[in-house]
Amino acid sequence: MNTNKKEKLARIEIRVKPKEKEAIRHIAKTCGLPMSEYVVKRALGYAPTAVQPDAFFDFYDKLCELLNRELTPETEAAAMALFDEIYAEFIDTPKQSRKAIVREVAEWRQQASGRSNPD
Repeated sequence: MNTNKKEKLARIEIRVKPKEKEAIRHIAKTCGLPMSEYVVKRALGYAPTAVQPDAFFDFYDKLCELLNRELTPETEAAAMALFDEIYAEFIDTPKQSRKAIVREVAEWRQQASGRSNPD
């Protein structure tokens, strides 16, 4: 998370109910992230997604097929397109707008309070 080793990290402490903590831990694990990194990404507007094993193996099969070909400009172009696809699927997490985050948090609060959705 912190790529600059000289930069000192600040600490943020929050209190959650045990069930909430376990839910956050489970979602973070599903996304392949430590809980603190998941919470930071969500707070900064990113929506980490769970890695789908089927998608991973599909990309792996495509990559193996490309590596078994003779190296040509076409093979290189296909490999670069595949890398772009892999990046888009697994690495490039979309960033939510502030308005979307506020709306999402309002929905969470509504659900937590037991009120029904007015929509």
